[in-house]
Amino acid sequence: MFMRLIEIGLIVLAGWALFGRNRLTDSVRNVRKSARIMKSEMQAAADDVELPEDRTIPGTIVDGGAQRADKAQN
Repeated sequence: MFMRLIEIGLIVLAGWALFGRNRLTDSVRNVRKSARIMKSEMQAAADDVELPEDRTIPGTIVDGGAQRADKAQN
C-alpha cells in the first residue's frame, strides 16, 4: 500500500514538473468535469430504458396436469 502511494506521488510530481502548476490543475479540473458529465449521462441513459411488460398467456389451469404429464412420459 505504501509503495503504491509513493508511485502515485512520483507520477504527480513528474506531471507537475513537466506541465507546470496551472496547466496541471486545469487538466485535473477538466477530468473531474468530464467524469461528472459522464456520470450524469449514464444515469439519464439508465432512466430512459423501458423494461418489457409481463406477458400473460391466456389458457386454463388443469388440476393434476403435472401428474398426468409425468405418467405420460413413463
